[in-house]
Amino acid sequence: MIITFVSLAINIVIFLLIFNWSYLQKRRIDPQHPPKPIAQSLLFPVGLAIAFTLLVDAYRGIMYYQLMMFLLVTVVLVWKFYGSKPS
Repeated sequence: MIITFVSLAINIVIFLLIFNWSYLQKRRIDPQHPPKPIAQSLLFPVGLAIAFTLLVDAYRGIMYYQLMMFLLVTVVLVWKFYGSKPS
């Protein structure tokens, strides 16, 4: 659970930097540059970061589930074909 929050924080920082980098550069060169709307500068990148984090965590959960099922089937097949040989 803690890894999800760390991943969310990192994703928010990355998306904020990606979507606001050119604006920050323009603002640094020209302080009179008009301000960017809050929805564009904060809400959209944070929303994308939340969606990305949820999708990645869901995919990670599906991947772990598939790995556990694969291991379970492997153990059953090995036991069936190699473990139960008549002496």
